Amino acid sequence: MDTEAAAALVSVAARSVATSAGQSAWTSLVSLVRRTLGREAEPATPEDSEAVRVLEGRLVERAGADPEFARQLCEWAEAHRELLPDGGAVHNTIGGDACVHGPVIQARDIHGDISFG
Repeated sequence: MDTEAAAALVSVAARSVATSAGQSAWTSLVSLVRRTLGREAEPATPEDSEAVRVLEGRLVERAGADPEFARQLCEWAEAHRELLPDGGAVHNTIGGDACVHGPVIQARDIHGDISFG
């Protein structure tokens, strides 16, 4: 993963902070930023989308000037890759001892009505 893609994951982590994976990603990002840029570079709060966007830019800029930071940022992104959208893949399953009586719909996005009959 390149540094720009890694920085883009910052926004994904900010939007996902309500989940345990998102919170973990954000917490480790804050730690990385503090270690590298110091406390004066306090990261944005995840709820402030404009500040998150500015943080992304700062991270890309720093990564361009500091190969070690670029490596660490990419490592962070790889560790939290599960936050990225899966490109539209759908993995619906009915398994185990499931006993289904009647129609079943497994889908990702449904736009419009569904009817059986």
